[in-house]
Formats: sequence, C-alpha cells, structure tokens
Amino acid sequence: EKIGKMEPEGQSSAERCMFAMRILGVVVGLTLIGYGVAMLFVGSAQDLRAVIANLYLACFGILIVLAEMRWSYMLQYFKFLRNGFGLGGFYIFVGFMALSSDWWCYIVLACCCAVGAGYCGSACMCNDPLHAEEKPEGAVA
Repeated sequence: EKIGKMEPEGQSSAERCMFAMRILGVVVGLTLIGYGVAMLFVGSAQDLRAVIANLYLACFGILIVLAEMRWSYMLQYFKFLRNGFGLGGFYIFVGFMALSSDWWCYIVLACCCAVGAGYCGSACMCNDPLHAEEKPEGAVA
C-alpha cells in the first residue's frame, strides 16, 4: 500500500501527461472564448477586423474545448483534430492568432504552443495517443 501517492492505479506517465495536456487545453479554450467575447464588448467597435478576429478566437476556443472532450459528432467534420499532429498544429495556429498588444496574450501564446508542441510530439511517436483513445468499429465499451 502506497501512502501519499496522488496518481490513480494503473495509469502510466504518458497517460497522466496527456490528461494534463487535455486539462490545459480546455483552460486555453475557455480563455480564448472569454477573451474573444469580452473584446467584442469592450474592444473598438469601429474596427471590423478586430471584431472578426475576436469572433474567430471565440469560435476556435469552442472548437478546442469540443476537441479536448473528444466529441465524436464534431470530430467527424473536423478530422484534422482527430490526430495529435493536426490538433497540435491547430493549437499553434490559434496561439499566434491570439497575439495582440496585451502582455497576457503572450502567456496564451506560450500555453497554446506548449500544448501544440506536446500533441505534435506525441504524434511523432510510434503510437499516437489520440488514436489509442478511439475504439475500433464494433468494439464493446
């Protein structure tokens, strides 16, 4: 009996790392949603480009949250989010899109790039962990 061990039984370090990346991904997605919606109300209403960019950030944040929850209905339309390389590239793209003059946008960029690099790195391994989570056709849960 191991006292003080915080990790669940039978969970490898790779699974714990993927779980931590998913949690960080949901936090990043929710931050993008909040930033995009907030900037629609407090940002410059005359700048059409900023309004469109903030709408995109909010939509991409929703897409990130749904991708991290592995919602299969959504993933059938956005198949590039099914593997680690596609999801990682999407994180990096959205991170650079979130850059603005605010100092904390660099923190969002760093988190997006860290999660994106983690997913891209996991996809470069022999066994993509996102494909390991999917169950084959006809499999019983």
